[in-house]
Amino acid sequence: MNLWDVEVGRFADDLQRCSFGALRRLGLRVIEDTVTVYGRPVDELFDESTVTFYRRALDEFRSFDAAGSVDAVREEWDRLFKDAWDWQDSRSPFTAASLCQALAQYADFLLGEAAPEGLLEVLSSCYESVLSSASLGRIVTLDMEREDRRCHQAVTLQSVLIEQICAIP
Repeated sequence: MNLWDVEVGRFADDLQRCSFGALRRLGLRVIEDTVTVYGRPVDELFDESTVTFYRRALDEFRSFDAAGSVDAVREEWDRLFKDAWDWQDSRSPFTAASLCQALAQYADFLLGEAAPEGLLEVLSSCYESVLSSASLGRIVTLDMEREDRRCHQAVTLQSVLIEQICAIP
């Protein structure tokens, strides 16, 4: 069990009752705001290919509503995310892997290939990316996570966004 399970996982049942629109906004905001928690700009933290993929995926997600139908974006996103797994990030490989996993999970959620519970996986992967960037060591305790500024900031960010966007107290 990690800090995310304790602080954000408690919202799991309540999130099941949120609308797709609210969950869509929540997921995008968490992905966008997670990178502010790393303590370094993404351009410094990741290789250029990871930064390019991250930004391109966000652009695609933001334009999702304008695309019209799921079928209109599925082929483009299949190419985008297929290519995403071919990268190698020499600067922050574990952080990049978790962030890219969150992007792929969010795409599945938007395309209806993941149930609403799938959004929890997005949030969890975002937290894992922060935990990786914190470099707390091989064995991480709940107390270590609580004491780390970035880990604390990540779970607080997600909890606040859940409360605001989904109106969950």
